[in-house]
Amino acid sequence: MKLRKESYGYAHWCPACEETHIIPNGHKFDGNMEVPTFSPSIKHSGKQTVKVDGKWTGDWVLGSDGRAIDYVCHYSLIAGQLGYYSDSTHASAGKSIPLPELPD
Repeated sequence: MKLRKESYGYAHWCPACEETHIIPNGHKFDGNMEVPTFSPSIKHSGKQTVKVDGKWTGDWVLGSDGRAIDYVCHYSLIAGQLGYYSDSTHASAGKSIPLPELPD
């Protein structure tokens, strides 16, 4: 399963952020649960988290000033491909990756 319907949108795994993202209700969706297309683009932002084995430890990634570092994950999901925009702050910025299965 690549998408899971939630009351507030659709959940999917983001391999770039190593976490589940939600595409909020209100985005146009073609109804295809295996190779979905949503519009417009989706943008998540917040603070970078420390993860071990894909799970948040409860800590934030800190800069040299001791403050939590910002993150952005901006992407389009078209025909089952996650297309990450260059303003994303992770290593997948500018790349396209097939939408993976949701982990158990």
